[in-house]
Amino acid sequence: MKRGATGSSSESTPASHVGAAARVSGLFGDLTAGAVSTLVMLCYAMSLGTLIFSADLARYAELGVPTALISCIVTALVIALTSSMRLNIAGPDSNATAFLAGVAAGVASSVHADGGSPQTLLLTVLIAIALCSVLTGIVLFGIGSSKRSRSLQFLPYPVVGGFLAGTGYLLLAGAFRVLTGEAPQWHTLGLLTHLHWLAWVPALVIGVLTTILTRGQQHIAALPFVLVCGVALFYVLLRLAGLSIDDARNMGLLLPHVKLHFFPDLRVPAPLAQGAIDWPAIAAHLPETLIVTSASAITILMNSTAIGAATGEDIDLNREMRAAGLANIASGLLGGMVGYQSYNRSMLNARAGATSRLAGVFAALACLAALAASPDLVALFPVPVLVGLQLFMGLRLMLQWLFGAYARLNWYEYALVPGMLAVVAFYGVVAGVIAGVIAACVMFALLYGRVSCVRMAFDAATRTSSVERSIEDSAQLRERGAQVYGLCLQGFLFFGTANSILQRVRERLQANGAVAVRYVVLDFASTNGMDASVSVAFVKLRQLCASSGADLVLTALPARSRSLLAKSGTLNLRIHEFATLDAGLEWIEDRVLESCCVLPRSDEQDFRATLAPHFTLPALAKLCDCLEVRDLVAGEPLFLRGEPGDALYIVERGRVAVSLPLSDGRLVRLRSFGPGTVVGEMAVYTQTTRSADVVAESPTRVHRLSAPALFALERDDPVAAQQFHRFLIKTIAARLAVADEALRAAY
Repeated sequence: MKRGATGSSSESTPASHVGAAARVSGLFGDLTAGAVSTLVMLCYAMSLGTLIFSADLARYAELGVPTALISCIVTALVIALTSSMRLNIAGPDSNATAFLAGVAAGVASSVHADGGSPQTLLLTVLIAIALCSVLTGIVLFGIGSSKRSRSLQFLPYPVVGGFLAGTGYLLLAGAFRVLTGEAPQWHTLGLLTHLHWLAWVPALVIGVLTTILTRGQQHIAALPFVLVCGVALFYVLLRLAGLSIDDARNMGLLLPHVKLHFFPDLRVPAPLAQGAIDWPAIAAHLPETLIVTSASAITILMNSTAIGAATGEDIDLNREMRAAGLANIASGLLGGMVGYQSYNRSMLNARAGATSRLAGVFAALACLAALAASPDLVALFPVPVLVGLQLFMGLRLMLQWLFGAYARLNWYEYALVPGMLAVVAFYGVVAGVIAGVIAACVMFALLYGRVSCVRMAFDAATRTSSVERSIEDSAQLRERGAQVYGLCLQGFLFFGTANSILQRVRERLQANGAVAVRYVVLDFASTNGMDASVSVAFVKLRQLCASSGADLVLTALPARSRSLLAKSGTLNLRIHEFATLDAGLEWIEDRVLESCCVLPRSDEQDFRATLAPHFTLPALAKLCDCLEVRDLVAGEPLFLRGEPGDALYIVERGRVAVSLPLSDGRLVRLRSFGPGTVVGEMAVYTQTTRSADVVAESPTRVHRLSAPALFALERDDPVAAQQFHRFLIKTIAARLAVADEALRAAY
């Protein structure tokens, strides 16, 4: 026993050592990846934080870095703990930051126009940035909670392209403002020639080098490597130029020193506590906040999908939206900017050896330590390197969407991209996005309007109801089938497709030499909605039918479409409406047969006269001697499913319905049989049980021919039996002819 215990212990020890080694290795990988992610997050915070405070806010550029660091810390921590993917790294992103810079610049302009002090201007901008984060977080959390995240995928692709191309322009314009302090215009381009070469040479080298290195198959560590090289290059050039760090800071090549004091609920410089907040200026730019929110939601969708595909992890888009929402609410309450899941940083985290959420948590805490220990460290970061980063991001987006998208889009779709870019450049972000959405809607209307909304056209000869008619009645319906003109509609109906329906009906009603149409049928079973303009088209359609002496019949209207037509009064124009196409066709067939008057349509019609065209007088007399009369009240079953097939029935008057019982107790009507038709013959000929229920729909009289009586007729009077079998063959052939015509019309 001791040896067994000892052996068991010796066998378990290596396994425990392996597990401990794996845990230590995983911990080391997480800490290493977290350290790398920390450096990258600091680089992004320096570049994107500075991007917010450009143009009129350039003198406060150093305040953007702590704002971005707050976002890095909070969003990275919250998303690392709540994301559906273990290796997610979050933080500020260039797409949302570019629009956030527009919000900040717009708020600053409004405050300046209101005569606000510099303290009021800066405090209002900081509050606007924080409020934008909170509102974005609320919207994102709402999208995730409502489980509507995937609906964002339906944003028109060209609009996304124009939006990103406009983002690229904003980045380039921001780089120009940082260098010159002016907006990019033809008359301000000359300011570039007055810059010290240290201001533009590193920026140009960084922008071009990063663009080249990240083209094609981008290496995940390319951007951090270029940032390190850019900082080193700047200080080498600074030394070669014989300038000190103070000289560089006085020339605007480095961020200035600003001591920050932290309040419990908002991070601002102490003198700003005395400034007022210009709330009207913030309210005036709330629509631009929605653009930031839209950019964030779209980028989260694309980044999360790309991360999941690259890492093989299952993603929950709704959970990602909720995580980003919570992160931005917390970031905004602490004075941070908008941030969310980053594809580049998450992939770098994975490549650096991360195995769990610990890497993201460690990166967030390391950034917090850097901010708390040495907030002025960011003042040593060169402004030209930040400008180079903006040039890189702007050039990448411009190249991707102005040139790369041309091969992926049709010419009319691609035209939206430079069009939106031009509007953004001249009139701003909001105008550009609105113009793009309007153009996409117009394009959709024009293109979709060319797609036929008619799934199938039919008449009474090619499409019949489920009511089985006598051979003579079926022949009459085929002969007069052109009196019915029907259209089975599909898709979403709007003014473009509604006008095409109107034009198609007009051409049929006014066709020279064609049989006059008495019934126009529109079936909505395959439609999924309509807009208000359709009601106007249907008023015109009803007037057109009335002028031609035709009745307008609408079938299978969806509830919302019917409500829309009812509100507009369209259904009050003597339009016939039925729940199904089958019900509408049955009503039309009854009306057509009533107008024919070939056979009497009353309850007193002569049964013998109905069968006379198919039998000789002796054979008909012999057959009638074999028949048993049975009268049914409405709802009384003729026979039920599972009963033996011991007889067939010829309907004299009234109507019986073939129904299939369902497991929930409901009955589905398959077909109805009217006067002159035969029902129940298949079970007799195949000698099987009944496959469905047959129930009288109204007071009905049938004539029963039992199987023994049929066999006796075949034995005693073969001629009469032969004529009866021929009558049944004609009846079945008429059914097959109707089915064949319907099949031909469908295909």
